[in-house]
Amino acid sequence: MKKILVFVLLGFASFVALAGNSVYAADEIIDLYPYDNIACLEASAECLNTKVGSDHWNFTYGGYRYHAVRGSVRYVSEFEDDNNDGFITALEISGISWGSFGSTIINNTDEAVELKVDAGDVNRMDLYSGSRHDVYLHFDEAGVLQMFENSVNTYYIHNTGTTEAPVWRLATQAEIDAYDAAADPAVDTPNTVVDNIRMKLDDTDPKGYVLERLRFVEMLKDGVDKVTDPESEWSDIIDGNPVDMIIQPGWTVLSFAFLDRTSNAKNLEYIMSLPEVMIDDTVDPLVTEYIHQPPVFSGITALDDDLVTPGVNIVVEFNGDFDLDPAITAEWVNMFDGTGTIINSTEFIDYSVDIMEDDVVLETINFTYDDVLDEYTASGPVTMVDSSVFGAGYKAVWYATTPEGDLMEVEADVVIGVMPPKFAGVADRYINQSTPVDLLEGITADDGYSNDVTDTIEVTYPANLNTYNPFPGTYEIELEFTHNVFIAGIQTAVTVKGEYIALNPDTDVNQNVATTTHPKPMVFTDELIFRGIGSGWGSVLVKVAADGTMMERYDRYNWEHTTSEGTTVGSLELFNAWQAAMTLADGEFMVTAHGSVEAPRLRAANLSFGDPVTFEPGTEDFDTDIITTASYTLTVDDLTAPILVVVNNNYKVEANAYTTVNQAILANVVAFDFTDDVSDLSMYVSNNGGMTLVPGTYTVEVTVEDAAGNTAVQSFDVTVIAPKLTEAEVQALLDAQALTQAEIQALIDASVLTEAQIQALIDSGTLTEAEIQALIDAATEVPETGCGSSLNIGSSLFIVFSLVIGASIVFIIRKRS
Repeated sequence: MKKILVFVLLGFASFVALAGNSVYAADEIIDLYPYDNIACLEASAECLNTKVGSDHWNFTYGGYRYHAVRGSVRYVSEFEDDNNDGFITALEISGISWGSFGSTIINNTDEAVELKVDAGDVNRMDLYSGSRHDVYLHFDEAGVLQMFENSVNTYYIHNTGTTEAPVWRLATQAEIDAYDAAADPAVDTPNTVVDNIRMKLDDTDPKGYVLERLRFVEMLKDGVDKVTDPESEWSDIIDGNPVDMIIQPGWTVLSFAFLDRTSNAKNLEYIMSLPEVMIDDTVDPLVTEYIHQPPVFSGITALDDDLVTPGVNIVVEFNGDFDLDPAITAEWVNMFDGTGTIINSTEFIDYSVDIMEDDVVLETINFTYDDVLDEYTASGPVTMVDSSVFGAGYKAVWYATTPEGDLMEVEADVVIGVMPPKFAGVADRYINQSTPVDLLEGITADDGYSNDVTDTIEVTYPANLNTYNPFPGTYEIELEFTHNVFIAGIQTAVTVKGEYIALNPDTDVNQNVATTTHPKPMVFTDELIFRGIGSGWGSVLVKVAADGTMMERYDRYNWEHTTSEGTTVGSLELFNAWQAAMTLADGEFMVTAHGSVEAPRLRAANLSFGDPVTFEPGTEDFDTDIITTASYTLTVDDLTAPILVVVNNNYKVEANAYTTVNQAILANVVAFDFTDDVSDLSMYVSNNGGMTLVPGTYTVEVTVEDAAGNTAVQSFDVTVIAPKLTEAEVQALLDAQALTQAEIQALIDASVLTEAQIQALIDSGTLTEAEIQALIDAATEVPETGCGSSLNIGSSLFIVFSLVIGASIVFIIRKRS
């Protein structure tokens, strides 16, 4: 097997470095996305077509940026010539994920590569996973478009040669116009045609390129019969079989397929523009950009203990052990080496894990990858997860950063004992007033393992909330349910060479009791207690290793002391020294027994060095209630308008009574609301009817709005009357003898003076009491005509007052008389 070697390509590295050097401004570049929708490239929910995903490459040329779909970019360094025939066939290259979208082949090697099709093929479908790609862009190592092939779309081209020896070029606009205007182009403009083309730059040609017609959806020159014509006639531009592809070192070949032309009008515009762009010396070379991606974790989802609940949920056994799995890996795609050459290498990188509780990091465990051993090593075990607290919750956050600075984080919930019970569908709600409400609508509860317990939810809500006819306002709704967890305890026991012996943890484990008074087996994990217990003739004391095998024994029946060295006969003194010096490492424990019934199981006849002895500490039954709570805010929208009342339907206001028109209008209305305080209501003049503080009658409108936006409107008439005269103004008129009796009478009918002012007039002799009485009497009737006589100087000072006050003044005057 021959693998094409990858070397440092200075030319290709320079081509990659062109990224970002385009003269096009960012807003001048037209992005070409699958289905003309970036969501389909990102595989997000907004894509209503196939979520094809991205290969993280884009290619900018001629004012357009083409975004490659997932699995569409291939690298020659990864092609393998399995049969060493010097060619690469369809069986020796990787396939593409989405054959109906464009594809890219990058020759990142130092050798030209020939991609060969089957002998009878007229197109390159086999090289593109069975999909027909009809448009090809061949860019050299500098990003210059050297050749363009399109066997499906047509272009205007013109023959400057003969029918037998045509010389084709792109048609001018005049030639295009003539062709389009012709009744019969074949007769009227025989040298201009519309056809598929292959076009290649050629410095030796006066026009800078050569062009030939192609058969429809074939890579053969128009008019060629592949069966009868020799290979040398299959193309005037390409030597050899033009269906095969030769890609030079550093070159890039972009191809377009069916959906590029049909699902995105912009992409078709791009394809149709390429022949002219190709020969435009002002166009920038191809700009290739790879978008580095964050690392990818593998193995975390395998830790999920609850496949129903979203996310990764790790359940730690109550009172059990928890540590992080070093089999979890973090990988990233290293696309380039130090010189910029594409290597497309997937590599493991180091990562870390934060153990958190209530968003506080308790500890960080770092994992370092060893490429020699091909494994990760942790900086230490997890120590901050306390499995003795049932129901406790933690969070583990795995994170890694690539050498390019891209970060990836993956979170997992870590819970002790069981998955926590939970609510679903709890969210703040909004309803209209007077609409009956089900406070549990859309809300469910489960025990943490998708077992529905919704019917156990208890709902608490304010006493002033009537769920059948709710009044506007906000209400806090409290939810609670209780889930009982029962975990059966484990029996405390010791097993000696397969014999199971149940123990009572309160009497048989770590008790300061002499074996002579407690012949039944006892277990000691506390070396201090063991050192102080008594024993006697017939007692047997066994030390057990952490691996669960007998490692030492002292038998006080015959003083035999058995160790890994064998058995020796000791003495009381040696035994006492042995017991007093006893130490127990992690996992080690002592087992004792006494007497002819219990002790034999520990003696040499039954138990030898290395025989199995295990101790199960046991646990009590665990029975607890997990109370889960939640709450939401219920907002009952106010739909009732406030009430606006007009105080006086015959509203008159003196011109000088208020500073502004609005003050005068608003003085005649009051408002209130069933929900909002008066201070929260907004009351304003919505139409002043053109009112000014000039006598006249105006129709006005007032609006009041509550906090919910409900409004009420009232309209009424406002009559503005002339302001009443002051005492000084009346005196001035009288002094000038300018008022007739009728005019004074009119003033009495319309205005008011105080009792003191009237009395002053009487006391001064200006008017007699009889004269004032006569005026008052006259004021109680509406005269048909006024008196024409004028007042003399002796009766010059009069009081102006209203009929209502006038009636009271009559009473005062008569009383004084």
